[in-house]
Amino acid sequence: MRFHRFITDSSSSRLLLIFAGWGMDEKPFAGINPHGYDVAVVWDYRSLQVDFIPELMGYDEILIAAWSFGVAAASQFILDHPELPVTSRVAINGTQHPVDDRLGIPKAIFQGTLEGLTSRTLSKFHLRMAGSSQRYQQFSANLPTREITELRDELTAIGQRNVPLITWDRAYIADNDRIIPTANQQKAWEAEACSVHTFSGAHLPDFGTLFHSMFTDKCLVSRRFGKASMTYDSNASVQQLIARTLTNDWAPACTSPVDVLEIGCGTGYATRLMMQKLPIRTLTLWDLHVPSGLHNAINDCRSSAISIKECDAETEIRALEAETLDVIFSTSTVQWFNSLPAFLRTASRVLRPGGQMVISTFGPRTMEEVNHAIGRKSPYPDLPELRRMLPAAFRIDMLSSHTEVLSFTTPMDVLRHIRDTGVNALSAGTTVAQTHSILKNYPTSPSGDVTLTYQPIYIILTKTES
Repeated sequence: MRFHRFITDSSSSRLLLIFAGWGMDEKPFAGINPHGYDVAVVWDYRSLQVDFIPELMGYDEILIAAWSFGVAAASQFILDHPELPVTSRVAINGTQHPVDDRLGIPKAIFQGTLEGLTSRTLSKFHLRMAGSSQRYQQFSANLPTREITELRDELTAIGQRNVPLITWDRAYIADNDRIIPTANQQKAWEAEACSVHTFSGAHLPDFGTLFHSMFTDKCLVSRRFGKASMTYDSNASVQQLIARTLTNDWAPACTSPVDVLEIGCGTGYATRLMMQKLPIRTLTLWDLHVPSGLHNAINDCRSSAISIKECDAETEIRALEAETLDVIFSTSTVQWFNSLPAFLRTASRVLRPGGQMVISTFGPRTMEEVNHAIGRKSPYPDLPELRRMLPAAFRIDMLSSHTEVLSFTTPMDVLRHIRDTGVNALSAGTTVAQTHSILKNYPTSPSGDVTLTYQPIYIILTKTES
């Protein structure tokens, strides 16, 4: 495999690692610039040997996005390098079965492509891949520069290789894929514990748009919540209700002092509720942004050993030793993670047997009015999808949801509420045009009411296995 890195932000500690499709190099991805991430591209699967691991070791978080035949190569890479801080694993228009009559490219089509490969047939392949002449022209502006003999050797190697199966977080499937049939991709991912998303397009997607919807700009999240720290408590009525509901419905499985990690402690509202519930031996508080007043907010419980750290919990938790915690507690935070499944797997490792995970997140109806106004799909999983994410080591004590609807006078009041609670980090790439669209197209009831919907989801798990 070959490797090329685009440094999009020299201070970034996070990397988007793209596994390109067959026949590609780094050129088609040169314009990809997701906020808060460096970008690197891997291509050429004649061999799966790598020599670029040292260049990856300095990152705190690596997101893997694999496209087409890059999915199978990425599966092998992830399996071979568990030492890397990989969180999100996303497959785009590809499967772990590259050549397969039911789950990948049919064998006859694959063989025909290999035997008839010329410069002319390669151009036809690129046109089918793009799906339209306009998209093909855009692709041609950054055309890969590789020899036909090299591409033939790469295709031969792919067809002969046995592919290991690993767990992926999400699979994105175009509804008009003329390279790897859409129906075959759907069959392939239905058989795996993977969240599947269908989008309108061809085999060659708009990567910039897709990546923007897939990944969280955590630097932006930290800045937005930092700005909202003074207004959060007076505006976050739903988040406070969620914290109360979660702690009220939780029956702790402990009687002796316990070691607790809270993720997303914020201003300490949920922290205080949790402290009243437990006999705490040690309490560790993590957040991307720690408000200056947090120490005073929890000052009444100084009898416990308390540590507070400003960090990214999604990556920080990887450094914890196995079976060192009794409780992981988090309200209204894990929706910001790039990979909730990877976090849950790590959490099951660091919890002791009998330990509990007590968290809340949000479901797909959350902010449905805003999503409607700008034509955006919800990024949040529903209950069945969340259930599929849960590791086998956990017993489900609670997995439930409900809706909370806030009323406002105007759409502008909704936008102020979103700003004052910090959740405008959800719209990291919101443009001026999208803001105008929200103000113009925001749905109202027949009586003229303006509402904002939240759908909290409550998850309480107990670890049953060592």
